[in-house]
Amino acid sequence: MKKVISLISSLALVISLSSCAIKEKPIINGVEYKYNDQFYADTADQLLTYIDDGDKDGVKSLLCNGLKNSDGIDADIQALIDGFEGDIIRTTEYEKDTVSASSSGKNYTSAFLSRSFYIITDKQKYGVYIAVCPIDEKHDDGEDLVGVYNISINTLDYESGDIECNTANTIEIADHNCCVASGYGDSSSYIVAQTGNKYEVIDIYRIINPQSIVKYNDITAWNSRDFLSFKEKFGAPYAESLDNDKEHVLADVYMYEISDSNKYAIVAVGRDDGSINALSVKDIDSRWSEDNKYEYILENE
Repeated sequence: MKKVISLISSLALVISLSSCAIKEKPIINGVEYKYNDQFYADTADQLLTYIDDGDKDGVKSLLCNGLKNSDGIDADIQALIDGFEGDIIRTTEYEKDTVSASSSGKNYTSAFLSRSFYIITDKQKYGVYIAVCPIDEKHDDGEDLVGVYNISINTLDYESGDIECNTANTIEIADHNCCVASGYGDSSSYIVAQTGNKYEVIDIYRIINPQSIVKYNDITAWNSRDFLSFKEKFGAPYAESLDNDKEHVLADVYMYEISDSNKYAIVAVGRDDGSINALSVKDIDSRWSEDNKYEYILENE
């Protein structure tokens, strides 16, 4: 009877160990993979820490093997680190809803994840694109793509298109364009505005009238849709949305800085009749939440 119990115990131990082995998650360049969004966020967290610390070796350690061993990669990483200014204060959202370029291969185990977001430091503002591959069974050379395979960081003058971006040293690995690229200029004439309502939406505004400052009570007391009268009262807008440059939009959007509040006034003006479609107040430096919603002074008609 004791031998039977011993045998059962041994089998249970083997099954338990096998179960642990099956549940064991891969470690990719020091980052544990559990599921796509988690792996992307953890990898991006570590990458931003290395960039913030000026750690070139740390940045390189997260790259896919194809990039690590490519010509000129050390110079590209050096440029990325040397041009990055300030300490990171905040970022826009990148922790969830990563874009999966495709998910295919054996048992759908290939995944190519990417996200564009923004970094605000105490000296600059940056547009960022990071692409990460946790596993690639789709391509014969997929192992060389596993890790971070694309990093692009640009100040907002480049990001806006007002200055042409530099040509990146790009190589192709497993049908993907891979690089470490940067374009550093000056973001002081631009604003990153988190304008989402329930969802993460980022708009870039170009500062056009730095002297424009209004008072919160004056803005919230406004009740006319006449934009000409609005400008007579408050002056030319502080900033304009980059979308105003596009032909297909139905309304131009402007922003006024409020001197006695951490919020900004946002006014949308219809192109057809030049009247105010909507006037609202919002904290553009914080993500949407139940405590950070639009305060509508004039709602869309």
